This record gives sequence, structure tokens and C-alpha cells, in this order.
Amino acid sequence: MSLSALGIDPANLASQYTQIERQGKDQALNTKYNAFNAQIEAFTHLKSNLSDFLDDLKNSQAADSSLLSNSATSSNESAMNLTASGDAVSGEYDVFVEQLAQSHQVALSFDPNKALATDGELTIDLAGESFTLDFSALGADPSLKDVANAINSHADNSGVKATVVRSGNDTFLMMTSEESGAANTISLSFTPGADANGAEVTAAIAGQQELSSGQDAIVKLGANSNITVTATSNTLKDVIDGVTITLSQAQQPGDAPVHVSVAQDQQSSKENIQNFVEKFNTLISSIEDSDALKRDSMAGGLARSLKNDFQGLIEGQTLYSVGIEFDRNGNVTIDNERLEAAMSNDPEQLAAMLTGESGLMAKLEERVEPYTKSYGLINDKKGTLQASLDLVVEKQQRHEYSMEMVYNRYLSQFTQMQQTIAQLESSMGQF
Repeated sequence: MSLSALGIDPANLASQYTQIERQGKDQALNTKYNAFNAQIEAFTHLKSNLSDFLDDLKNSQAADSSLLSNSATSSNESAMNLTASGDAVSGEYDVFVEQLAQSHQVALSFDPNKALATDGELTIDLAGESFTLDFSALGADPSLKDVANAINSHADNSGVKATVVRSGNDTFLMMTSEESGAANTISLSFTPGADANGAEVTAAIAGQQELSSGQDAIVKLGANSNITVTATSNTLKDVIDGVTITLSQAQQPGDAPVHVSVAQDQQSSKENIQNFVEKFNTLISSIEDSDALKRDSMAGGLARSLKNDFQGLIEGQTLYSVGIEFDRNGNVTIDNERLEAAMSNDPEQLAAMLTGESGLMAKLEERVEPYTKSYGLINDKKGTLQASLDLVVEKQQRHEYSMEMVYNRYLSQFTQMQQTIAQLESSMGQF
């Protein structure tokens, strides 16, 4: 019997007939599988985009938000640097830097050729809070480095940093208050133990050198004013509302006060608002331009709701009145003339409309947040889609099993046909 002679290949014929029979259902199931899979992926990306957008909304509403920017300049940048937040008020000020804040720092001199005490207690007080270092806990033959490490790692240390410094033949144990200010002063005392070398610790404390005194920053306001401001730090945040002053150099008597100018930075503000608008438009486009999302009722409803949040009155005015509007394609755009007028005429009103408690950002945040939570609306949606996808996969598996049975049936039938024809040819060959 020769299969080529008979022209019948049972396996090939069974495969072809099975393929014809399965083609329609295969296509239908694959279409559903691809659609559900694409939707799950699209909602995963949408949640990520919404989370990023939500972070931007929250940052824009923060107290130090720079959505509406102000600039602060100093006539003497050697003496101070300035940064202005969005709630700074335009104005002109004179500030004289009388004194910088600094940390208290002392140095204790030790003879490097003499052994340290192996007992006794060193008490360190900082601003009224003290802790005690027991030298007997340092181990045999302790070094100054051991003392410094024990001070730095002490559980009750409230802000003293110890280091070992060497200069020629001299070795110093240096202690510095981590925070500046007159109140943060270090004081030391030593209670000797049985070891006679404790006398060297007592002598080092008695002969300590004050490298810098703890002192507050002192500034005076106004060109001819005696209004004095003191601070423990060289970073002043409460002198001029919305302005952070970083002091870097004290001025000399007779120097002119530093002139501080706070003004609105319209260019940066417009760029910040334009950046927000672009992020919003990108978010909406990610929904409306997605084949997997644009026909979905939840995603489409979210896009419409987000756009609706731009409509109506906010703080008694429309966003259109301050230059924020929709174009014919449904994208948010900015009319620079109206926006600049709003910045100049009533920046506080504009800030309230955009970043206030009842402003646009707050409305959008309230709209977006339910979709971004771990157990939020998008995760629920993805769960529903995944269940549908699992059902399709289950149907595909059952269909595959069914088609395997069909293939085996065709294979058996064509094999039987081949055998029957072979028997006929054999019988005919005998005549």
C-alpha cells in the first residue's frame, strides 16, 4: 500500500477539515480575548496617568505651591538669598543683617602620648538636656576616637556632634551643637574614677577652647527702624510672608540695608498654568483617542466629568473670564491677554479659582481620586474585565478540546477510507 499512490494523507485531510470547522469560533473567541486584554491594559495605563495627574493636583494646592509664581530679589546676594512662594505679596523691603546664627563649638586638647582614663563619667549638657558617658564602658585602652563614637551614638544625645581633629602634635576632641542658636550651648563636666588619668580629662575641660559661640541670627527691618528679628537659624521663613530668607553674611556697621523686592513672575506663572493645561489635555486624549477606552461608559463618563469641572462659576467667576477656555476641538486653551489681566488685577482671586479650597484643582482632585485608590473604581473595572477574559480563556480551552475530538474523528474516518481504498485496489489487482 502506498499513500502517495492513493493520494490520501489522513492527518493532513483531518487537519484541513478541522480548521474549516473551527475557523469561525476561533475568530470570535480571539476577537473577544484581544478586546478584553486591550481594555485591561488601557485601564492600567489610565490609572497610572490619573495617579500622576492627581499628584500634580495635590502639589499645586500645597502651601508652598509655585503654580502662581512670585520672584524675590536681593540687592546684596552675598548677604542673603531669597525664594518666594505663590502666596508672597508684592512689596519693597529693607533688611539689615546684623549677625548670623552659628553653632556652639568647643575643642578639648589631649596629649596623644598619654593614655585616657578607663573610668569616670563625662556629662554633656546641651540647652538644658544632658547625658552621661561612662568611660568604663569604652573598654581597655580607649582612644579619643572611641570617646567621639560613644558620644555620637549615645541614646540620650540630643544634638552634639563629636569629632577628633589633629594639628601638628596636638590632638583635639571637638564638640559641636548640631543646631545653631544662642540657646544651644554645650557645657561639660567630668567626675573622675579610680584611674589617675582622669585628671587629664578634667584639665582638658578646664582648658577648653571655644571655637565659635552659639548665637542667634539678628536682622533689622527697615532703613531707619529698630524692629529687630532674632532666629536660631539662618533660614528665616516668617519675616516676610511667603518669602524665605537665607542669610549668608553679616553686614558691617554703616553698610546700607539689603533691599528686598517681591514681585509677581507672570512668565513663570503662565508657563506653570500652560504646563497644567497640557497635562490635562494629554489625560483627556489618552481616553478619547484610545480604541479600548473611548467606547467604555466609565472612561468616557470620566472624561466628560473632568471637562464639566471647568464649567460654571468658581469663586464667583468663570474660568473663561481669566483666560482658560475650550477650543473647537474640545481642548483646554489659554487666552494670554485675559490671563495676564487676571494676574495683574486680582492675583489672589486667580489663585483661589485655581488652587483654593473650592478651586478647580480641588474639584479635579475630588473627581480623580476615587479612580486611583487600591480598591477604587478602575481596579473594580479591571477585576470585571479580568473575569470576562478568564471566561473567554476557559471557552478557548473547551473549544480546543472539542476541536481535538473533531480532528481525531476526521483522522479515524480518513484513515478508514484509505484502508478501504487500499483493499479495493488490492482486490482489483488480482483480476
